[in-house]
Amino acid sequence: MTELVTIVVNWNTVGLLDDCLRSVVRDTPPGWVNRIVVVDNASHDGSVDHLRRHWPEVQVVANERNVGFCAANNQALRASTAPYALLLNTDARLHPGAIGTMLGYFERDPRAAIVGPRLVYGDGSFQRWTAGQPFTPRTLANYLLGIERLLPGRPGAAGIFLGRDTAVAFQPGWVSSAVMLVRRQAVEEVGLFDERLFVYMDDVDLCERVRHASWHVWYAPDCTATHFMGASSQRAPHGASPEALRALNRWYVRRHGSRAGRLLRALEVAGFAGRAAAYAGLSVLRPTTTARARMRAHATHVRLALEPIRV
Repeated sequence: MTELVTIVVNWNTVGLLDDCLRSVVRDTPPGWVNRIVVVDNASHDGSVDHLRRHWPEVQVVANERNVGFCAANNQALRASTAPYALLLNTDARLHPGAIGTMLGYFERDPRAAIVGPRLVYGDGSFQRWTAGQPFTPRTLANYLLGIERLLPGRPGAAGIFLGRDTAVAFQPGWVSSAVMLVRRQAVEEVGLFDERLFVYMDDVDLCERVRHASWHVWYAPDCTATHFMGASSQRAPHGASPEALRALNRWYVRRHGSRAGRLLRALEVAGFAGRAAAYAGLSVLRPTTTARARMRAHATHVRLALEPIRV
């Protein structure tokens, strides 16, 4: 029997746990032992009691405080010896065959370290933040300035997220940690999640370190998971959450220095200010609640881009 550990980090999402865990149990391939660990980050919605009452076969780690996504995953990784670990958000649901298909990438590629499936929203539509290119000045500029949308598919115009759905497996810069299968040997070699990252950028950071150590990251479009997104985080109604932008800026400065950080923030200001102005104009020409909300959201992003970065 081959062993796998599934790690689910929970914070106040008791209503999502049952469907998440059922999808794991149903999808575990025959012949595999899948030990499921839920790390609870001091939830106050009865999550721990619910798990102990309804899921006695699941190991529950009940933290006394919210230690963050990265530290919680690391707790479970350090306590396990399984050669493979499936990381799964509570708002994600595995489709049939997903685990087995992802494991197949490890069997075919001995240097495969991380595999991520195709992610879709609840309505079945493709989720472009499934994976993406490395975070470089060019890909960030293409995303922030809207070049990827103006010149879709053009060489050199790719942004940080997948531009389109694809049926072809490839090695991207990163895959989403909403659903991520990892090889223990690789992550132990490069180091576990960076615990300075409370939440967000954890997947980009780990995948970058893995690739720089000559391991491979695979995007697996031949398996799918539904990701409802943002169930346990405060998301802006028309864009990334404020903490996601702050996490990007902190991480980028740590990795590339303060000068590169100033360039990134200049791109953010230009891109978000342009979007805010465009929606402001649209709200005048064709007043709608959506246009005004998006204008305010992008104006907030401009303010966040100008905040001091506390590394």
